[in-house]
Amino acid sequence: MTNLKKLGITLVMVALVFAFVFANAGSVEASAREANWVVAVTYQNVGENPATLGVNFYAEGSTTPISFDPLSGGTLAPGAGRSFYIGNIASVPAGFQGNAVISSNEPLVSTVVQFSNDPGFRMRLLYNGFQAADADDTYFIATVLYNKFNRTSVFSIQNTMDEEIMATVKLYDADSPGALPVTKVHTIPANSSKFVEMDQYADTGLANTVSVFNGSAVVTAEQSDGGGPAKVVAAVSEYYTNSNIAADFEGVPLAQAANTIYMSTGLCEKFGLDTFYAVTNASTTQAATNVKVQYYDTGGNPVATDTLGAGGTIGAGEKDSVNTCKPSDNTNMSGFTGSAVITSNGAPLVVIGKAQNSINAGTAATQDFFTAFLGESGGASELAVPFARWANDSQYLDPNNTGGRQRSFIAIQNLESSSIKVDAEYYDKDGNKVGTHTLTIPGSSKGNTNASLAGVLGSPGMVSGAFGYYTDGSFGAGIIIKAHSDNPNAEFIAINRTQHPGAGEDVNAVATP
Repeated sequence: MTNLKKLGITLVMVALVFAFVFANAGSVEASAREANWVVAVTYQNVGENPATLGVNFYAEGSTTPISFDPLSGGTLAPGAGRSFYIGNIASVPAGFQGNAVISSNEPLVSTVVQFSNDPGFRMRLLYNGFQAADADDTYFIATVLYNKFNRTSVFSIQNTMDEEIMATVKLYDADSPGALPVTKVHTIPANSSKFVEMDQYADTGLANTVSVFNGSAVVTAEQSDGGGPAKVVAAVSEYYTNSNIAADFEGVPLAQAANTIYMSTGLCEKFGLDTFYAVTNASTTQAATNVKVQYYDTGGNPVATDTLGAGGTIGAGEKDSVNTCKPSDNTNMSGFTGSAVITSNGAPLVVIGKAQNSINAGTAATQDFFTAFLGESGGASELAVPFARWANDSQYLDPNNTGGRQRSFIAIQNLESSSIKVDAEYYDKDGNKVGTHTLTIPGSSKGNTNASLAGVLGSPGMVSGAFGYYTDGSFGAGIIIKAHSDNPNAEFIAINRTQHPGAGEDVNAVATP
């Protein structure tokens, strides 16, 4: 993201259903939508000095904070990455649904890990916390579903202000282009949140005769007292209704919509996966025209072009969907791995990418893969990955490993037209740099790093053959990706895919100050 500022306050959407008691203990949940979910929050100090932290939780609709000190009076060293599990915080009650704000005297980045302890679940859903600079009076959710593709969405809107606001949600129906949006207004108290559940008519404003919805959402916020625009952030969970699979992703503020969007991952029948993009027009008044997807292979060579919408046009507020395996120019994409650039004339775009088990080349190892990541409007010369793991073979491949031991794979997309070098610096939970992996990435292409390639497995204090897992039972680690000194101003973006055998999720790397 271009010029993303890391301030002393990080806003973190910690939400979704929070329960300690299994709804159906001993059975296997058939629906991610009906499961019990809980979260952990990972965070990394990307400043230059030790950080002190404070966390305030707010239940949905409440202005009363629940305070928590994750460091118990201590500090977090520069580069260090830690986490806290909400299930271990006595002051946060079972059944909690709401949001949180993490305060820090140093720049901080964070990733939320959402998971279910119900039998049969392996998914670890990931999305990033929001910086104060991310708050906006207009937020876009590139895809929302109700009983479509066997999936239903829940999205949360967090009021980042110290006063009550009115949040207007407009739902645009992708299956009925040109139809007027369905509008619903929600009152959200100071610092609190509202969860919009797409299968609850009272939340959406949809007629109770509507049984299926496929579209996008635009959230606009204003102060309840008429004082002008208000600031919000938004995050989304997309649940399968017929299986134990789900994914999380962030909403996108209007300020980050653009006429050029970069996608660091594109796949077709490769590694058992295909990718899909939900491309949404970020204007509610103007059409996006000449909308195209250009795919590049790992050598930076153009491979295929896909024209979206009706003759390249996507209507105001509407979305179109892209299957990497089926570009409109009929290029055979079988076996493709690379990246993509999405462009438009007229209105700007916001895009969500998804990767899941390949339609024609899926495998048993990827059958539960369902990931979501943001398209980016620009890059940076330094990125942070606050959640990085590498379980050793015995723990990762253990048949009893239901998702607790994972491996992170980082894809870095070069936004420059010429080749660049980047340094992926690996840090332990205490901020010690334990290794650096230097990559050379061709122009308009991508490279890959992970703890194994970086040679940091079994670093001091860590389990043999592992990264981010320690012999004392603790965990935590992060990565800082920097432009090499040969090209200090080079810009790039990155995606972190963290997976367990058979399941995985994506999250974007975050720009540092």
